[in-house]
Amino acid sequence: MNSWDATMRGSRKRMSRTANHSKGSRMGQRADSRIEDFIDKVRQKYRITEAILFGSGARGDYLADSDYDVVLVSPDFHGIFFSQRSALMHDFWTHWPLEIEPLCYTPEEFERKKKQIGIVGEAVKEGIPL
Repeated sequence: MNSWDATMRGSRKRMSRTANHSKGSRMGQRADSRIEDFIDKVRQKYRITEAILFGSGARGDYLADSDYDVVLVSPDFHGIFFSQRSALMHDFWTHWPLEIEPLCYTPEEFERKKKQIGIVGEAVKEGIPL
């Protein structure tokens, strides 16, 4: 075993974030209970019309220190700067040291972005709806 293999088997092991399931997806996968807990907390304050887990957490190829990537859509994001929206979402995340990377859009922004080539379009195609 070379040093890279040893590193991958050590501190950067692949973890199973799908062990605690409750909601399904169009791909037959389910999201980790921590991300569902986060979405439930956000929904208590914001009218979330779409929530999508995407990236390594949805594909299942994440590492121990990977973050959760999630798209959130709400009409309540109108009038809030884009960067401030994500910062506000961190108040609902209680599963540190795991990180979360929320991308927050208004419904109009989301409709426009999901038709473009980019991260939102990929999230719609390959992500897990929450």
